[in-house]
Amino acid sequence: MTYDVTTWRAPGRTMRLAPGAEWRCADGADIIASLDAELPPGPAGKVGEGGRDGVGHRAAWLYRHSGHVRYTLYGYSFAGGTYLETVFTSADTTDLGWAFDAWRSVTRSAE
Repeated sequence: MTYDVTTWRAPGRTMRLAPGAEWRCADGADIIASLDAELPPGPAGKVGEGGRDGVGHRAAWLYRHSGHVRYTLYGYSFAGGTYLETVFTSADTTDLGWAFDAWRSVTRSAE
């Protein structure tokens, strides 16, 4: 099964959304370990927290860069056996709050 990826851009910022594959017969720890193995090595930080508004839990990996793109935040929002991957990049390191706020604003409706 293929999934559509949606990308939004604004000056100095990019946000990409992609629905993840369904996870069957795996618990949260297994899913997080699998994602951690697929992401680039050496994150500057990792965050895990409980969810709300239809999201079971969230996990994020932060990477800092020295080029034009100053950071990348890979954020995951889990609901049941599925997840939504959100990737935020920015050229401004003082703008990190924007990425975390946007990641935490993801909700899931019953539709």
